Amino acid sequence: MRIVVFVFALFATMCSVFAYVPPVRRPIGGSQFPTFPGQGPFNPRLRWPYPPPRRMF
Repeated sequence: MRIVVFVFALFATMCSVFAYVPPVRRPIGGSQFPTFPGQGPFNPRLRWPYPPPRRMF
């Protein structure tokens, strides 16, 4: 019986190790540059990493 409990505890420990998901840590101080509401960290005013698309007309 002790062996069964030991194997079950070992299996439960292995499952918990593989099921662990680390918490998401937000950077301290908020975003590094201003953003527009609803667009997240992307700011279309910045020309990095690529220039904005040109208008067709």
